[in-house]
Amino acid sequence: MTFREAVEATSAPVKGAFRKGIQALDDRDRKRVDCTDPSRLTGSINLDKALEREPKHANASRWDYGLGYSPKNGPEKVVWVEVHSANTDEVSAVIKKLDWLRDWLNGEDATKLKLMTNAAAGDLRFVWIARGSVKILKNSPQARQLSRSGIRLVGRDLFLP
Repeated sequence: MTFREAVEATSAPVKGAFRKGIQALDDRDRKRVDCTDPSRLTGSINLDKALEREPKHANASRWDYGLGYSPKNGPEKVVWVEVHSANTDEVSAVIKKLDWLRDWLNGEDATKLKLMTNAAAGDLRFVWIARGSVKILKNSPQARQLSRSGIRLVGRDLFLP
């Protein structure tokens, strides 16, 4: 199963949100994602924009992006990326977005995306890229809260091997 196939197995408007490489990312966020071999970034969706006009999700705290990533070994995976200011008072907001994403993956018709997400390495499933500087100390209660939730705060950029 490819990321593209998994996206196309969902319903509109997500079904039509697939873009090659990292083209679905907003311009300001696109420069924050890189890979040793950019061709291994197989596709992307802007989940936030795709669902912003859907009545069920319009007022929700939605997750930003999904990326298709083909590691050197193993099948293609999904990396879910949130770009958000990284202050201690924003941790609960990002965790709320992750809760929304997990609910979305468990419901609707995102079964194939959920399977690909579950196949990804734990530290690459749900990634938070800092917009601006990171103001969350590594041993703080907020950092532990992020770790327990499964979110990996990577700093200002995401580099995939």
